[in-house]
Amino acid sequence: MKKNILLVVFLLVSLLTFAQAPHLYEHDYPVITEVNPQIRALMDSVSIDSIKGTIEHLSAYHTRRYDSRFIYEVQDWLYEHYGTMNVDTVIKHDFKLHDLSITETGDNILAVQWGTKYPDEFVICGAHYDSYSWDGYDPDTIRSPGADDNASGVAGIVETARILSPYTFDRSIIYANWCAEECGLLGSAAYAADCAEQGMDIVGYFNLDMTGYLEEGSDIHVHLMYTTQDSTIANYVYNFSHIYFPEMPIRQAWLTWGDSDYSSFNRNGYPAVHPFEDVQASSPFIHSRDDVLGLSVNNLDQCKRFTELNLGLVATLAGINNYAVTESEATKVALYPNPAKDAVNILAEDGLQRITVCNFLGQQIEAIDLNGAYHFVLNTSDYATGIYMVNMTTDKGVAVKRLVVR
Repeated sequence: MKKNILLVVFLLVSLLTFAQAPHLYEHDYPVITEVNPQIRALMDSVSIDSIKGTIEHLSAYHTRRYDSRFIYEVQDWLYEHYGTMNVDTVIKHDFKLHDLSITETGDNILAVQWGTKYPDEFVICGAHYDSYSWDGYDPDTIRSPGADDNASGVAGIVETARILSPYTFDRSIIYANWCAEECGLLGSAAYAADCAEQGMDIVGYFNLDMTGYLEEGSDIHVHLMYTTQDSTIANYVYNFSHIYFPEMPIRQAWLTWGDSDYSSFNRNGYPAVHPFEDVQASSPFIHSRDDVLGLSVNNLDQCKRFTELNLGLVATLAGINNYAVTESEATKVALYPNPAKDAVNILAEDGLQRITVCNFLGQQIEAIDLNGAYHFVLNTSDYATGIYMVNMTTDKGVAVKRLVVR
């Protein structure tokens, strides 16, 4: 959580005006009237032990400050950890710190799970992985465990990816971890600006930042932050929460002392919301060496609830299919050579009906109707070097494969 020492009035004006931007795309959101047993079962799979393990791991780094040498170790761990899951690809999104005294920091880490029906429409959930402490100035020696701010949020995103990645969805999902949030939302701002420049269609962004502190004597509840422009997606969150957690209070609230990465998205024209622990009674230990598990993250049940909410919102909006990835292996296709340079062969046992190619920002590069061909040569000579996802519809189903072009 980025904390600003600014006048309350200025902050409120900023949140209500500057943060808003006309949406680049307009979408309808699901209306929830009853619990979906499949979504409920996935939410029930959220593990407190798994969340605790991620918080413990991230808090064990001496610091996760954006300009410390440790930030690259955290970046690489996240990259490798997502690589153990069933996501389609993991990307390091590099950005520059142009306005600061240093020019490099850790990358944003993006785990991409491509949709089978609308691969160019994205549902994104994210949390920043850097930490901060007021206890000193040397980035490499200052202790900054950042358990609640924001290992708790990262743990929720990682857990969401662990549970959802074995399944297929109509829309694409990106599980994101941002760097350099604490010095001005820089990682998420750079990515959201790139998305807007490329015309990426983001249906919704869900942010987790500080989910683990609950004041003694309080029951679990959610304070939801969003701008007026994003009332539609907020109504979706309210609707979902009331159906799945009828006993849990949820209401809009504002931070008068800081900001978080959801603002990067609504400032670039994307609908975004930020569920948060109590804004009037959030952890008093953040940005200090006392932001640790047990003291600052004192309620893992609340972390679990926020993760369940995030997972359910993402899975429902992305449009979960009724089968896991492992059950769709009857759709057999092959791409070679891969990596490719000028061309790639696509073979299918069951007849190709349509091929679409997207880059990692969600741009559709090509769409080709094939009417049952078993072999097709895709010309990649004009493709820029990078990673692409090839979505192939056959007579028996859909297959999505990663293609590397060099």
